[in-house]
Parts: sequence; structure tokens; C-alpha cells
Amino acid sequence: MLKKITPHVSKWFYSFLELQLVISLMSLPLLTHWGLPVSYMSPVANLIFTPLLILFLWVSCLFSVFALVRLPCSWFVYLLDKITDLWHFMLSFANPEWLMGFCYQTLWISLFFCFLVFILYTYIKPTTKQAVCTLLIFWLILIGVRYSMQKNLCQKVGNLPLCALRINGKVYLIDDGALCSKQNFYSNIDYTILPELIKTTGITSIDTLVLCKPSKRLAKIAHQFAMQTNVQTIMVTTKAKGFKEMSDMFQDSSVNVLPLTPKKKIKFPATKKAKKKALTPSQSPF
Repeated sequence: MLKKITPHVSKWFYSFLELQLVISLMSLPLLTHWGLPVSYMSPVANLIFTPLLILFLWVSCLFSVFALVRLPCSWFVYLLDKITDLWHFMLSFANPEWLMGFCYQTLWISLFFCFLVFILYTYIKPTTKQAVCTLLIFWLILIGVRYSMQKNLCQKVGNLPLCALRINGKVYLIDDGALCSKQNFYSNIDYTILPELIKTTGITSIDTLVLCKPSKRLAKIAHQFAMQTNVQTIMVTTKAKGFKEMSDMFQDSSVNVLPLTPKKKIKFPATKKAKKKALTPSQSPF
């Protein structure tokens, strides 16, 4: 019995994997243009989500039919709640480190690979296993190009007062007011800052966030941004009114909140034309 089922399961799995790789590769130029990341776990997520979605739709249809003919349907509601709870439980395992961003410089490379996929299926017409191997090679080349562009960088993020640095594998983001620039900071993070950050640098996870500009809403904004980008350390100026609130908010988490205040000011030697000046963190590079 098992020997009869195994070939069908194997064939279905290879077909499913081929479809996922083709869809991901063909949609990559659009995602790159919009500044949206790709997930390493998308094939696994779709493998889990598809059966749950089908089950959810079937139960919803049965619920509608039973409600129309006025038959008892409370247990369908119970099933829908349990399916939803199961999906939320699986989503709780999501991690920003699973995301992979491609900067705008890789757009033409991804378009070239889309053209190769078109040639592959139009003229060569490989078997399923050959197609999976070829598509995996395409993806490995793209990931290699992405990592080669991210070794060490110092890049201003679009027209925003943000600067991203990558030094020895560590990512630093210096914010000079971009996070607090809009009233609705949720949409500002989701639709402005993160897309611009990915389009400019391809970065999806941040090790250290440096906040230079004080704001009353700084604690809430930093908390939301840290959850979405897996921030490990936050450095914030003590002039910010929300510094204490931020320290209390991250007290029970793995995020370290450090004050952005040097013990001594750095003084430059005086010249005839210039007076002595002190360099403080409040002076913005933007």
C-alpha cells in the first residue's frame, strides 16, 4: 500500500515545489520594485496554508447552506474558530529573519532570470525534476548576488532621514526623525520606511537601531519597528521624553536599550578662523 502511494506523493510534491519556485521567481521583479521581501519559508507556509484554506472554505460554505435552510450550524462556527486559532498559532512562529529583501540593483538580474524561465518552458520543456533543479540553481545565483551586494555598505535610505550601515555582518540603522515623521506610524513603517529600506539596501533585519531625534511617541514606534525588523539593540538619546518608557517597555524582552550620550565631549583643536566646537550626538549627519 505504501509503495503505491509513495510515487504519487513524490510526484505531487515535486509539482508543488516547481510551481512555488516559478511563482516566486516570476514575481520577484514586482516585489523588488515595490520593496517587498521574499520569505525562505513560503513553500512550507503554502504547503500548510493551502489545506487549511480549502478546509476553511468548505466549512464556510456548509455553514452558509445550513444557515439558509435554517438547520443547526453552531458547530460549523466552532470549527471555523478552531481553524482560525490554529492558523494564528502557526503565524506566531513567524520570524523576520526568514525574510529576504532584494535591493533595486538586482531588478535587471531578476528580469533576466524571468526571461530564462520563459525560454525554459517554451523551448526546452524539461521534466518536473529537471525544472526544480534548474529553478533552484537560478535562486541560488540570485541569493549569491544579493549577499555580494550587502557585504559592507553605508547607504542613505531614499529621501528619508535614515542611514543604513552594514559592517562585519552587523546592520545599523540611524534614524533622524523618519520613524516619527507621520501621525500614523504603523502605515509609515509598513508602506514607507520598510519598502524604502528594502529597495535601497535589501535589508530586512536590523541589529542596532540608533534614534537621534526625540519624540513623545518614540517608545511605541520603536517597539513596533523592533518587532518587525528583529532589532537587538536600541540606542536612543536621553533627551527623548520616552527614554524611560522605552526602557521599561523592553525590560522583559531580548532588546537592549542603551543611552546615546558620551561621557565626554570630543573637542577639535582651535584654528585662527574657527572656534572650538564640541561634537555631540544631537548633531545630525543629515
